[in-house]
Amino acid sequence: MTFSLDMGTAPAVADVPQSVRRPTRWTQRPWFVNAVAVAFLLAVWQYLIIANARIPGLDEVIAFLAREVAGRSHGGMAAGEFWSPLGVSLQRYVAGLAIGLPLGAVLGVMIGASPRCRALLDDTVLVLLVLPSVIWAFSASLWFGFGSSAPIVAVVLAAAPFMAFNLRSGIGLIDTGLIEMSRSFRVPRMRRLMHLLVGGALPSGVAGLRLAFITGWNSLLIVEWFGATSGVGWRARFWYDALRYPGFAAWILLFVVFITLLDVFVLRRLERRALRWQQQPTLTFGEDVAA
Repeated sequence: MTFSLDMGTAPAVADVPQSVRRPTRWTQRPWFVNAVAVAFLLAVWQYLIIANARIPGLDEVIAFLAREVAGRSHGGMAAGEFWSPLGVSLQRYVAGLAIGLPLGAVLGVMIGASPRCRALLDDTVLVLLVLPSVIWAFSASLWFGFGSSAPIVAVVLAAAPFMAFNLRSGIGLIDTGLIEMSRSFRVPRMRRLMHLLVGGALPSGVAGLRLAFITGWNSLLIVEWFGATSGVGWRARFWYDALRYPGFAAWILLFVVFITLLDVFVLRRLERRALRWQQQPTLTFGEDVAA
């Protein structure tokens, strides 16, 4: 049996037979898995409501949050507030990331590219990475008091180590032969830094970016809970101290929904776009012959 292949043209993915493509079942699609996960969480919440009468139901939480958004009265002198605490927290969050992400990126590249910087700063970044967010919350509150500086500093201290550690790890995975070859061919240092080191560490850098966004948001909630007089965390603490558990749960739910939507609609899309060169469909030799 003989066959011939035209090596001048590569087969398109659309030309691959249906038997080779192996379509994914609808039960394995991401939207179905996510729906099952949400249904499971709601079922657990409903069980906790039955087991403990102090846990508010989802309808109570949504109704309370609606009164907060509309600014209606919660009874007595308490009035709803929503946009002001949310706006304050978002300003602090963006300011902290605007400082922490570039700082972490610079530290990560320095540690990964320079043996001297690695010996000097590698252990320091690791220590900063393993410290929990609550430590930064208490420390920032003691250093800067009950203002906007403490939440911003807490976001910086939580986000920068993740960005630095992931970029440093990504640079460490680059083939040393490529680095030596770029030096042998006298590639300019800036071009080698941007295209080889930073480009090669891009997958790890994107993972660090996602972790920095998530941990920074968590640190913001904690420091606003213990050391602020405004913001989302402070508002959740306000209703917790007032023994209004639907209000406490409403603001915590808002906190979780915000970071989830940010991850799904922004960070994951950014990751797919940054790594699209790794996601190009390829064919093995057997699939090439079948096509």
